Amino acid sequence: MNGNINDVALKMKEHLGADPERVQHFVRVYTLARTIGELERLPEVEQRTLELSAIVRTVSGDDRIAVVKEMLLSSGYSDDTAMRVCHIVEHHDDYDHISGLDHQILVEAEYIVLFKERSTPESEILRIAEQRFFTNYGRAFLKKAFGI
Repeated sequence: MNGNINDVALKMKEHLGADPERVQHFVRVYTLARTIGELERLPEVEQRTLELSAIVRTVSGDDRIAVVKEMLLSSGYSDDTAMRVCHIVEHHDDYDHISGLDHQILVEAEYIVLFKERSTPESEILRIAEQRFFTNYGRAFLKKAFGI
């Protein structure tokens, strides 16, 4: 079942409320992740889970995985899609157990955005890039963004 990604984005905006920094963060991660996924030519299913994961990754609260699942199901996505997205969200910072290219690209996009937002020193960017960046376009965006 195909859902509506814009519906999910609106629900995420509502979830974040009046916190423009968090809204802008998810928009930046989503845009970069979507672009890297398209350039890496992800299959349609993986591209969809990547984009959805990038939108809902910052859901907060004690039962955040249930909130993510409800957002996706109520937006018309299948249980399989919701479960994959929930898995990625739940393990988005488990860097030693990346579970697919959709997950890998989300990690890379998140790092690039955080490096910029936090003014990360070049030495730290280089260290993390060596350990965590594996896609051609993730590396290309990192190089372009930081000149490294």
